[in-house]
Amino acid sequence: MKFKKILATLLMLGLATPAFCDTIGTVNYRKILENYSKAKTANSEIDDKASELQRFLLDKENEFKKIESPIQKKNFEDATAKTFAAKQEAYAKFKEKKEMEIDTAIENAIKQVAMENKINTVVDYRVIYFGGIDITDKVVKKLNMSGTATK
Repeated sequence: MKFKKILATLLMLGLATPAFCDTIGTVNYRKILENYSKAKTANSEIDDKASELQRFLLDKENEFKKIESPIQKKNFEDATAKTFAAKQEAYAKFKEKKEMEIDTAIENAIKQVAMENKINTVVDYRVIYFGGIDITDKVVKKLNMSGTATK
């Protein structure tokens, strides 16, 4: 009988302990992106590169309209398609690199803020219905103060 009471007490303590161990933080990733100055700059650079691609196509379209020979049109189309494919690939790599830099900086800042505030787990704010500590503003502040997060 005494053994059952001890076992029941240990079981209850074992089940109750994890609830008090984790401190959960939340972040609004979209808000971080909107307020992080480096992310704004990167998005602007990405948009500029996309505009360059559009201008390239418009210029080539105008050049194409001036060509009269069907053979020259075909050669022009082929050359333009190759050039555009190369430009499009360069744009995709540029965009991916910029997005990766921003994501890495944000992730590092979230980790730093979580450690500074003794937060064990950080999730997107939409995952938690109630509770949690919102660290979004602290993350944005850290990112904008340091320019980039380190660690």
